[in-house]
Amino acid sequence: MRSSPSSRSAPKATSPSPMPRLDAGAMAASRKLLHRARLCLLLIVLMAGVYLLSFRAVPQSGDTLRTFDAITSYARFGDWLLDESNWTELPQRIRASYKLPLRKYDVEERLQVRLALPLLQLAQSLPRFGNIHAVWLFNVIVTALAVALIFLLARGMGYGDTTALLVALSSGLATNLWAYSQALFREPLAAFFILLSLYFLQLSRRRSWWLRLLGWFCAAGALLLATQVKMSAALALPAVLVFALPESDEAPSWLATVYKTLLAAPLLALAVFMLLDPLPEALLDQLAGAGLAGEYISFALRSYLLSPGASLWGTSPVALLAVAGCLLLARRGRWRLPTTIALLVAAYALGHALLVGRHWFGGLSFPPRFLTPVLPALMLGSAPVFQRIWQGRNRKLAALWVALLLYGLWIQFSAVSLSWRHYGESLPAESGGLAEWLPSMLQPQYFRWFVLPRRWADLGFDFVWTRADLPIWGISFGILVTAIAACLWRILRDPASRWRHAALPLVFLCLPLALLNLSATYTKDPRTRSQDSALREAIQYLEEHSRADDVLLLGSNDYADFVMNHLDADQPRPITLPRPLAQAASDKQPALVESSNPNDWLDEQSARAIQHLAQRQERLWLLAETSSFMTWSFRPLERYLALHYYPLREVTLGHNDPAVRLLEYSTAAAFNPLSAYAGDIASGLRYGEHIRLDSITLPNGLRYPPGASIEISLYWRTNAPLAEDYTVAIFVVDAGAQRVIAQGQDSPPQAGFAPTSDWNTLAGVWDNRALRLPDDAPIGELQLWLALYRWDEEIGDIRRLPVTRGQAVHQGEIGVLPLTIVVVH
Repeated sequence: MRSSPSSRSAPKATSPSPMPRLDAGAMAASRKLLHRARLCLLLIVLMAGVYLLSFRAVPQSGDTLRTFDAITSYARFGDWLLDESNWTELPQRIRASYKLPLRKYDVEERLQVRLALPLLQLAQSLPRFGNIHAVWLFNVIVTALAVALIFLLARGMGYGDTTALLVALSSGLATNLWAYSQALFREPLAAFFILLSLYFLQLSRRRSWWLRLLGWFCAAGALLLATQVKMSAALALPAVLVFALPESDEAPSWLATVYKTLLAAPLLALAVFMLLDPLPEALLDQLAGAGLAGEYISFALRSYLLSPGASLWGTSPVALLAVAGCLLLARRGRWRLPTTIALLVAAYALGHALLVGRHWFGGLSFPPRFLTPVLPALMLGSAPVFQRIWQGRNRKLAALWVALLLYGLWIQFSAVSLSWRHYGESLPAESGGLAEWLPSMLQPQYFRWFVLPRRWADLGFDFVWTRADLPIWGISFGILVTAIAACLWRILRDPASRWRHAALPLVFLCLPLALLNLSATYTKDPRTRSQDSALREAIQYLEEHSRADDVLLLGSNDYADFVMNHLDADQPRPITLPRPLAQAASDKQPALVESSNPNDWLDEQSARAIQHLAQRQERLWLLAETSSFMTWSFRPLERYLALHYYPLREVTLGHNDPAVRLLEYSTAAAFNPLSAYAGDIASGLRYGEHIRLDSITLPNGLRYPPGASIEISLYWRTNAPLAEDYTVAIFVVDAGAQRVIAQGQDSPPQAGFAPTSDWNTLAGVWDNRALRLPDDAPIGELQLWLALYRWDEEIGDIRRLPVTRGQAVHQGEIGVLPLTIVVVH
């Protein structure tokens, strides 16, 4: 009998447990977040690519140079002393307690310096990577991030992707943000943190109470960081507080009245201070009592806000759209952002005009430098205009935007194309080369974006890749920018487009491109003299042979950029002095001073700095940019060191470049060369018929340990004019073994500055020189031998001047000094 199917005991099939399904809303939110992140990353790299196409890496103002100097000093020595930029502003007072005669970085807010340190450390850890080239990437990165933050903030305020992107791109390309991406000023970082504070506040809107509290806490932290970049960022506090309030159309009606009052008050204050010129004496006295300078406030405000050549809208014309945008917001009853912008602009304009006084312009900069942090918020005010443009509701607005955008692009490209110092050089003589010359703000023919392009014909574009002749830089970043722009456009049109898969590869391509191109620039940038192999050899020698406390003097800023860009080691410490008063800059430029008095050759501060160093250092290095072959060069710093201290040697470099010489000096103090001092030890040596070595002085005595330097001053005379130039050679000799232990640097007397053919019979010549004992010098007594010789063209060899009086050796051609050196443990 067959069993029925129901009675069979076959095992039941078990169905798999159902997989958890993601909520459709959560998946959509995740896709939206991924899409926004993709757009944001592409925008960052797009802006970085544009800024790298115009990358200049030029310390074009004293402020940026000192900031870079602070970064390198803090990284290498852990202090804030300004050594590489010392030539721009010497310390007026040098206290005996100072280890080095240097100013301190006088900016108290040092967050930018600390944040830029990784870029310097990257340059020093990678081969063929310049310090200046690396650190100048800082504001490229910061500005690109700020542009992305503008995009995110606009999206957070309810605008679409395209509108937010138009606001961000217009901000990054047609305002001063582009110009300041190429400088190491603090304003871009302050702008970023202020913008970050606003972003946190916007994110916290319509959230639970604890998320709102977290947003406020983060906003406060961001604003605090802004003040650690530049204390004037505290001026943004009223605007940030207003931005934290509810929107007026979402709150009680009285809040709209508060907004309108807060909007009108700063605008009225600006108008009053601009019209009152000069301010009443009583008001000026009150301001002075509060530590504020009111003398320049009216002029500064008109420059910041009204002048067509130096105002916010003059140099960033696309910001004018914020006026129309704020009017549109006001018509909708949304007063929060217009009030925020009004408070921010007024606080920054009034604050800087009152706080910095006669420095209201900001030095060598692109105006208005001090108002750069308000630009992102100002551009956010233009978002309603871009919304209407994208929706196609106003063609006139679209045409206006295109016109302002193109004009702004021209202004910004002009600003980044050449060094700003060329602008002052190109102004009429009556301007005095001053960037704040009044006609430069009011008369179009003197606007920066009309003056600088006239110099393109003779100067070209001063981008790092154009001056280094690296077209691959321009080509590679041009292709990258084009590809990213195309990817952005495609993704905007269709978020599901296959172009979205290209986003991350394009983003990650930027870093290796930047590293490879910057590495190629390392030996080719003429501004930093990177192609100068003699300088590279000198720096390499110093890095290998210097001690931890060594100092390298640069007698002018001619080689300062090279040293800043290429010196990676923390020894020696470079100190750049201003060009000596008695030194001509070239054969076509006369020196400021012509004098035979050594005290006139250097400015007082430089002389005091050298004396301070000599009292604390055993030796000094000098990287000289001239030589005796440059007959127009007086070489006052070398003369000064040769007269007051003891030349040890000139390092023999493989590249025999007369414009690159590395000299070492012992800092034992010589006596005053203008005194009547006649020396300590009578010599009794005579060379030939006329040259007498009357006396000898050893300032450190006769006893020396191995490795020490022996300093000696020789006092020469002649009883008749000499036709030939003789070279002095000095030796330390083990007389018993007849073995030369050490030889000094052969040179004419006084390091070549007192050739024998220039001697006269009325005055003696002091000749300071030094030589170093080897580390394995034998313990015991040694002699000093001295010879005079000249090059004889007829025999093609040297010809020694015979010793005609005193003890001599080697057939009477080398004199023996009447003293004994003792080498001791």
